[in-house]
Amino acid sequence: MSTFSIPPPSFTKSDAKKIVYDVYGLIVKARTLDSDRDQNFYLYNKEKEFVLKIYNPKESIDIINMQTNVLHHFQEISSDLVEAPRIINTLGGKRIGRVKRNNTEYVLRSVSFVNGTQLKDIDEKTISYYQLGTFIGNLTKALESFSDAHAKRIFPWDINNIDFLKKHSKLFKAEKEERIISHFIKEFEKNILPNKNLLRKSIIHNDCNDHNIIVNNNNKIYGIIDFGDMVYTYVAAEPAVCIAYAVLGRGDSLSIAGDIIKGFCLTSYLSSEEIKAIIYLVCIRLCISVTMAKYRSEIFPENKYLMVSNIEAWEFLYFMYQEDLETWSKRLVQYVRP
Repeated sequence: MSTFSIPPPSFTKSDAKKIVYDVYGLIVKARTLDSDRDQNFYLYNKEKEFVLKIYNPKESIDIINMQTNVLHHFQEISSDLVEAPRIINTLGGKRIGRVKRNNTEYVLRSVSFVNGTQLKDIDEKTISYYQLGTFIGNLTKALESFSDAHAKRIFPWDINNIDFLKKHSKLFKAEKEERIISHFIKEFEKNILPNKNLLRKSIIHNDCNDHNIIVNNNNKIYGIIDFGDMVYTYVAAEPAVCIAYAVLGRGDSLSIAGDIIKGFCLTSYLSSEEIKAIIYLVCIRLCISVTMAKYRSEIFPENKYLMVSNIEAWEFLYFMYQEDLETWSKRLVQYVRP
């Protein structure tokens, strides 16, 4: 069993307040936050705001340590361009804490709250996709100096790993849905796998969607949260993941994608081959998204967060199924490098 197939922790707000007092010595108020595999609480008092993450008991301690280490990395480099949560140590001076309930030990971590507005709540008319791309490029730059062997993992959310899609494509009862997933798998196998040696790899955040990107009061994109899906994979996957969610429910997908890539290239390099690959990676990411939503919603039907972007993701996949990806690939290169 994995973190994807067992339920997240189910602590109450009262539990969270007691944990924070026992482990951190703080008296706080608590509010639950949306979460997927783990459980998150927003905590606050007169002095500070922060977030408590209680990990799924099936999460590997190596992966938890990697996520803790990357947050420490951002504290060390002290970037003015990318704000990440800052670790709050336990009373014992540790970066992570532990709590036991019903003979199960849970690992937990507290971090500062990144103030601002989630990108999903910003008026679309005021969003600069070029600025978004520049921010993702700065994030990529900041991660270049971070290393952790455990990022090289077999992970369903890794765009380079299509085994999850192949294994679960039969989940879809509708023939059209299964056909669409199979179509994009074939496109990936035909256009990405033969050229994979031309695509550089690095550790990436891997979940730059509009829930995890924070905008400050001056309408500047400046913050990133939730490093739970970090993985060593294609560098081009970072802007691809961002594009995959930025285009959902919006109009001119080509311009949005092109502006994000243009902005990304201002601060981080992408070769023409990497730009060509991005549209294939976007489609595979959304295939993973709808497949994971289907897989996990059947196990946890009460968790509505799992389906948060499902309808719009399918709409985009239906649209792209009728498009020629090679033409899109060439047009994106022309858009970015006219």
